[in-house]
Amino acid sequence: MATIDDLKAERLKKLERLKKLGVNPYPSKVQRVQSISDAREMDGESVSVAGRLIALRGHGKILFGDLVDESGKIQLLFKSDIIPQDKFTIVELLDIGDFLSASGIVGKTQAGEITITVNEFSPLTKTTRPLPDKWHGLKDIEERYRKRYLDMLLNPVVRETLKVRGAVVESMREFLTKKGFIEVETPTLQAVYGGGFAHPFVTHHNALDTDFYLRISDEMYLKRLIVGGFEKVFEITKVFRNEGVDHEHNPEFTMFEAQIAYEDYFYGMDITEELIEYVAQKVLQTTKFTYQGIEMDVKRPWQRHTLVESIQKYTSVNPLEWNTLEEAKKAVHSMEIPSEKLKDLDKSHTIGEVMAFAFEQTIEKKLVQPTIIYDFPIEVSPLAKKCPDPRFTQRFEFFAFGSELGNNYTELNDPVDLRQRFIEEKKREASGFEEAHQTDSDYLEAIEHGFPPTCGLGIGVDRLVMLLTDAKNIKDVIAFPTLRPLHISKKEKEDLPRTEKKSLKSTLSSKTSKSENLNITREEALTLVKDWIKNPNLVKHMLAVEAEMRALAKHFGEDEELWGLVGLLHDADWEKTQNDPKTHTIVLSKELEKRHVSKELITIILSHNFEMTGKGREPQTRADWAIFTCDELSGLITATALVRPDKKLAQVTLESVKKKWGNTSFASGVDRKRIEKCQDTLGIPLDKFIEICLASMQGISGELGL
Repeated sequence: MATIDDLKAERLKKLERLKKLGVNPYPSKVQRVQSISDAREMDGESVSVAGRLIALRGHGKILFGDLVDESGKIQLLFKSDIIPQDKFTIVELLDIGDFLSASGIVGKTQAGEITITVNEFSPLTKTTRPLPDKWHGLKDIEERYRKRYLDMLLNPVVRETLKVRGAVVESMREFLTKKGFIEVETPTLQAVYGGGFAHPFVTHHNALDTDFYLRISDEMYLKRLIVGGFEKVFEITKVFRNEGVDHEHNPEFTMFEAQIAYEDYFYGMDITEELIEYVAQKVLQTTKFTYQGIEMDVKRPWQRHTLVESIQKYTSVNPLEWNTLEEAKKAVHSMEIPSEKLKDLDKSHTIGEVMAFAFEQTIEKKLVQPTIIYDFPIEVSPLAKKCPDPRFTQRFEFFAFGSELGNNYTELNDPVDLRQRFIEEKKREASGFEEAHQTDSDYLEAIEHGFPPTCGLGIGVDRLVMLLTDAKNIKDVIAFPTLRPLHISKKEKEDLPRTEKKSLKSTLSSKTSKSENLNITREEALTLVKDWIKNPNLVKHMLAVEAEMRALAKHFGEDEELWGLVGLLHDADWEKTQNDPKTHTIVLSKELEKRHVSKELITIILSHNFEMTGKGREPQTRADWAIFTCDELSGLITATALVRPDKKLAQVTLESVKKKWGNTSFASGVDRKRIEKCQDTLGIPLDKFIEICLASMQGISGELGL
């Protein structure tokens, strides 16, 4: 069976033959008069079309081909008695995937197939790499999302989904324009991020020597426009949240946000229902459709419940009867919530936060039909105006298919109240809520100049498209979803033009970048490990510790490359020194010194075995203690996975690791006291430490074979 390289070589030979025949395989000018869909309606007429050749069959003096463009497909008939011999020779040099233009008369074959009998054609693009088998396409899910262009080419559903997405955005704009809204643009780079609870992406502006954040929302700037005299503004734009990736989340996603002066959240509820109904009718020509086998209907009016009412409806618990925080938490423990989720309840420090937690864990997934939930606790709504009951705010979210599609509220326009809310958010941040809203002093000053009563709207466009296209995964509705960058080999980097090498540093992941201070690349470190270590399980152990160290460095805002290389190299000399443990890390350090590797990296590695060698320094920095503790933890996590029936890391949870932790006869070689030092030396709770390390290992489970 021919390899990809064999097939490429054959196509390159055809490319050279075309050139020798005087044919330009990549012309600029294209002879195209009709789209293929139009040509199919022109029986008996002469047409000129262009597209990609997706099938070629026959031999000798008659060949058939299938040509496609965005509008459709049509059959081509090449006959040697119609096309001059010198041109007919070129047909033999065509391959599936090539682009060409073709002219001829439209007719039907005896089988009834609409066909262009070609009298003139020209190659437009000669492909040098074959397409995947069109009947099987891309089976690997990761490959589908990574090579999205092929997924679009081979899977009509993908193209149709993206067309619907475009129609959704267009119909939203149309609806809003009819309502008198003005579309605006706000900054992507923000000095203070806000408008939601999320981790931001951080970037640095060299000329200003200042860190900026990629926006997590455009809300704070839209409200400044209301202060500036606009009354109805909206923006459909990309926002960025440095969070996990799953079937409902992508770090870069599209958000619709609007601000409407002189209106409140009840107006927001009404216009949200009206907007979604309009979009469905415009795009699907109906408000009724099927989502994952369930009949949906977005026609107004939708169900509406307060947050408290929804908890009462689905759990028979009345949160308004909770008088103390302990009483609230006890009530939540009686609900049907997985034990691994209940641990997050410890982050709730008020009754309002417990209410929000109970709703998220027990109610959201049950809201399948379009539903509005309103009056959220004040503790989780820092920018919303208070209800008459000051424990709650004029905020609503709307849900469908068990997922939140939008967050909206009557804007808080009292600067004194808002300043106090920001103070409370700082307290939440200090108590461990990492996604607390940041204090935006400039925005505070803006609304001190006067901010009229205003309704704010927010709708996740990607999730709305999921609903309307029956998509289960958010990646299916994004043309190019966010994925981990592919590894680039040393040879590939050497082959890059100098200009690309210069920009490579900023585009590669930390696994492939080289730090001048460290003087060793990740690839060089891995080569050293594989040269010195023959036991594949030990190599996997070092890969696991590398992942842990990178994750911990990210958590602490430390140098991820330095920490990662420490994790990857820390046991590289083990097979050379296992019979003399006192030399462990020393042999490695001497090798690294020969290579002029960073002294800091060597010192951290030496601290890993300081107890035995007395060399380097006793653990004292964060990096020292991180390798000291996570090295042991990786063994416990691996052992926990291996005793599972499926031996898969994906099914390992914090609870299962903690359960094995308590059984000291399990993985008895793991020094649990050493792991526990994370609390005193790194200042991180044991559960959080395990969570971070476990998640990092799950992220490379394929490399670990678990």
